[in-house]
Amino acid sequence: MIEIQPVTLREAQFLIGMSEKDINRAIDRGEVEKISEPEEDMPVHGVGKGRRRVRKIGLSELLFLALEKQMHADLTPTGRRKLYQAFKKNEAKARTVSFGPFKANITEIQRNFLSKYKKLLDAKKNILEEDGTDPVIKGTDISAYRVAALTLGQTIKEIKADYPTLTEEQIESAIAYTEAYPKPGRPYPVRSFRRAAGALAEMGIFDAIETGTESAKE
Repeated sequence: MIEIQPVTLREAQFLIGMSEKDINRAIDRGEVEKISEPEEDMPVHGVGKGRRRVRKIGLSELLFLALEKQMHADLTPTGRRKLYQAFKKNEAKARTVSFGPFKANITEIQRNFLSKYKKLLDAKKNILEEDGTDPVIKGTDISAYRVAALTLGQTIKEIKADYPTLTEEQIESAIAYTEAYPKPGRPYPVRSFRRAAGALAEMGIFDAIETGTESAKE
């Protein structure tokens, strides 16, 4: 059984698919409790340099918010409070959550959460951060953000052809890392230089340039 550690709100967004803004609102409204911890070793996955307190939430809060997101329209403020308290009292392995006559099976929510949590752990293991530079895939100097951007325009097979030293696990970790800790500033291209140049060649762009150069010489 994986021991679930408290996560930052940015990580929570990745884990349960709820925006960081909405999670902050739930904390500010008193719907869930937060854990504030000082960040010490900077930079720490997705957190800027400098010592400051960062909001985190635990397993009960994550599972509650995941279910509440699905049932939001059906829950009254009182129902939300009771549901949250039911999660706080639940054992970690419990497959259901209940209060009064209400009872919900949370097996699917737990399964999806654990799948995402494992991806997050793998991403932290396989991606290295250094101050002032892009995070790189462990054992290489290849930017995790650059590889993840390529998945928007290329298949995993094509990316492996462009970066033959990378495994599929490393590529998947780069994708998960980028989802959990988005790249600040301008995004990277969605196609490698090799494939972008190949596409231009197929369109005859280079032939046209060469023809124009020869005409200019005449």
